[in-house]
Amino acid sequence: MAPPRRPGGFGRAVKTGFILLAVLVAVTTGVVLADKAGTTTTTTSTTTTTTTTIPRERPQAGWSVASSSARGVMVDYRDINVGGVVFRALRLRARTTLLRWHVGSTDPNLAAKAPVDAGPAIFWPNEGLAGVVAVFNGGFKQSALAGGSVVDGFTLVPMMVSHMTIGLDAAGHWAMGIWGSPHFPPKGFHAISYRQNLGPLVLHGQPTPAALSPAWSQWGAPLGGVPPEPRSAIGVDAKGNLIYVATMGHVLQTPLARALIAAGAVTGMQLDINPYWPVMGAARKPIHANGGVFAVQLPQSQHSPAVFETGWTRDFFVALAEPASWSCNWSSPGLSGPPGVARPQRLALVGRGCGTVTTTTTTTSTTTTTTPSGSTTSSPPAS
Repeated sequence: MAPPRRPGGFGRAVKTGFILLAVLVAVTTGVVLADKAGTTTTTTSTTTTTTTTIPRERPQAGWSVASSSARGVMVDYRDINVGGVVFRALRLRARTTLLRWHVGSTDPNLAAKAPVDAGPAIFWPNEGLAGVVAVFNGGFKQSALAGGSVVDGFTLVPMMVSHMTIGLDAAGHWAMGIWGSPHFPPKGFHAISYRQNLGPLVLHGQPTPAALSPAWSQWGAPLGGVPPEPRSAIGVDAKGNLIYVATMGHVLQTPLARALIAAGAVTGMQLDINPYWPVMGAARKPIHANGGVFAVQLPQSQHSPAVFETGWTRDFFVALAEPASWSCNWSSPGLSGPPGVARPQRLALVGRGCGTVTTTTTTTSTTTTTTPSGSTTSSPPAS
């Protein structure tokens, strides 16, 4: 693996009460933010009535639903054909899921310093509370010098200016952007973890010049010096949803960028490459203990996503299900005390609607399309 990666991105604001997501795009920096709002007030001459209109996350044509809950779709997926190579796209809906980042057992080098909740395996006593709905691989090895990383407030690798970055806050909301740009990290976004990997791959809905460049070496050192490789990437769409794409076909960085864009991404970054590393899985319903089934996987991947259940050598991401109630969400304590000290991030329910929370979920299965489509038509974020 080796260096450069990713454009500006996106963030999810804190989900408390009946707050909905509204999108703000900072064109000059490539940072996309998602805030929440969404109550309507009706007033008469004698009474004032407040009603809440929070639309469910709806299925979208061309996408197959992997899992859904009372809030609507949590995870969906589709296949995208770019130049004869099929990519699998996995989408996490910003209003119904949250995300956490884990270190591997051997990489980054200071992985042993990470709290157990962010260790080399899904931490079931914590993440099992919410339920795991998807997992996917992280980025390059630390030795590739492709960027920095921070986990639960502890710096594993120093952050690098101009590198594409995904940040996660205590509530599992994400923000993407170029480290060192004026508006990243976004104002009001307090990350507990960061992961960088190269420079921007997609920015403002277009491949970056580096993504279109014939200088393929800036996107990683391929096996045997043969540039076309299995590759993976993540991005954010205009509604703040997170998109993972990967293929076990052999491609350069440009088709990877185009696959992200076909899936709706307006910003994106490359993750790991080479046949051994792309791994992805999505469950039909939240998994609460070891031994769960990830029914949706990356075709021809060399590994089952179950490796993340028991322990893996490299970093990876875990997506969890939000509660059924819009006024209740999962969150962790966040950072406090001396900077640079790792702090375990135990999940707990927060919000006035938590007293009636249930974990009941529904699932839907449809046929996966193999042709690219346009951007998402799901309803505006809210929570």
